[in-house]
Parts: sequence; structure tokens; C-alpha cells
Amino acid sequence: MFLEILLKILSIFLLVGIGYFVYKIRLVPYDALKTLNAFVLNVAVPCLVLQSMQRDEINDQVFNDIIWSLIAFALVTLLIAGIAALIIRNVKSIPEDDKGIYMVQMAFTNCGFMGYPLTTVLFGRYALFLAIIMNIIFTTFMYSLGVVMLLHKKGEKLFTMKLMVRMLSVPFLASIAGLVIFISGFHFPGFIDDTLSLMAATVSPVAMFIVGINLSNSKIKEIFTPKNLILCVISLIVVPFLTLGIDLLLPVSNMVLVIHVFLMAMPSAAIITVLCSRYNKNAKLAAEGAASTTFFSLGTLALWTLFLTEMFL
Repeated sequence: MFLEILLKILSIFLLVGIGYFVYKIRLVPYDALKTLNAFVLNVAVPCLVLQSMQRDEINDQVFNDIIWSLIAFALVTLLIAGIAALIIRNVKSIPEDDKGIYMVQMAFTNCGFMGYPLTTVLFGRYALFLAIIMNIIFTTFMYSLGVVMLLHKKGEKLFTMKLMVRMLSVPFLASIAGLVIFISGFHFPGFIDDTLSLMAATVSPVAMFIVGINLSNSKIKEIFTPKNLILCVISLIVVPFLTLGIDLLLPVSNMVLVIHVFLMAMPSAAIITVLCSRYNKNAKLAAEGAASTTFFSLGTLALWTLFLTEMFL
């Protein structure tokens, strides 16, 4: 199992390398980033959201797992976001315009891009279902709370009309539509669902490809900076341990606990780099954080998998 998860993470991490090298040898122009960002945010991610929020018939146990998956994921995400904001806002060595990036990287993990394939391989189809349920909260918070954290500056009022307008993106609107689909139990016709699935499958490779292109202008020493190493410790060790502690206090099933902790042990969300490019933030910094946490997750995710399997399954 250790080798299996290691190879799966490595295959995803190699997508970053492909993006890095194809830009270095000029197979893809740097101007292509704008088009790729627009595709991921406005086409691929909405398809992923709409497709993943369709649900099958549920029994009492599944219903209980769904409810506590939503509650636990929302609770932990809000708590970590609050702690991250409280800490980062007071770190004077971080430029004011970059603080939101670090906050979002600590609160939001790569639970969709990397979480889905790894969860399926390691824990099975029901685990993937729970990961998709938890991703409902991730999607809703990422394109609302996450954007607020990314764009907010010290001294600004939260949720001003200007900021609210900037939050109105296609992925955010798709997440609202997805919640309606989930609650209503609506299902797309088979041919539409197949199309959505094909589009959704492009999110992970293209997003990681974008990270690689952004990294192409970075030096190795810029990726493994003290700040990024601290981010790695917090994201890959502290956050999942905090998640585990909270879940042990809640009436969640062992499977919900395992999948929740596993998703929170993922590296920083690759989509943050895409959002930074869209909102003219420091995409290079976001890419470096995503790369460093992804690199070290090669080992930490394998260890988390062994620990969770031995203790709770």
C-alpha cells in the first residue's frame, strides 16, 4: 500500500514537471496561461462540481455519514481558516498582499484534484462518495470564503459590495447550482453526465500543468524557503492532526473520520494558483507553496494512510 500511494502521488506530481519543462523548451507560450486559467475556472471546474453533486438513493447509515461529513468538514475548515487568519495577519515578515495566499493555502487542500483518485485507489468507491460530499463544502467555501481571504486587505471591511461582486465567479455559481442538484436529487441524462465526467477529468491534469508553468520562472531555492517549509509542516502534519482531534469529539463513523483526515492531509489546493492568476495576486508564490507541499506529501500521505488504516479501519 505504501508503494501504491507513493506511485499515485508521483504520477500527479509529474504533471507539474510536464508543465514546467514544456514551457522551458517553449512548446507552450507563457501567454497560454490566461486561456488555461479561464478553461479550468469557467469550464472544467463547474463541470466537476455539477457532475459530482448528483447522488444515489441513500439509507440511514449513508444519510448519517453525509450529514456528519458536511458538518465536520465545514467546522474544521472554518476553524483552520480562522486560526490561519489570526496567525498570518500578525506575521510582519510576510508582505501584506501575500498574506491572503498563505491563509488560503493553510485552510484549503487539494482534496479534489489529488483527493479523488487517491481516495478511490486506497479506500474504495464509498470513500470516494464521501470525498465528493465533503468537496461540496470545499467548493462552496473555496469560491466564497477563500476568495474573501485571498483578496481581503488589512483595514478593509469584509463582504463589501465590491468584494462580493468579485466573488461572483462561474465556479461559485456552479457550486450553488450543485447544492440545489444535491438537495433535490436531480440527475442529468446519461449522455450529459458522460460529457460532464469527461470535462471534469481535465481539471486535475490541467491545474497541475498550470502550476508547472508558473513554477518555470522559479528557482529550487525559492520553492523550499523557510516560509514554505513551515507551510508544509502546518498543512501536512498540524492540520490533519487537528482534524483528527476534532473528529474524535464528533459522532462520526470511522470511514468519515478516515476520509476527512486524509483529505485534510493533502497538499495545498492547486486551484489557488489559478485563482491568484485570475485576481492578479502572486501566482508564483502560490505555485511554490503548492509544489513544496505536494513534494513532501509523497511521504506524509503514505504515512497518514498507514496510520488511519491501522487505527480506524
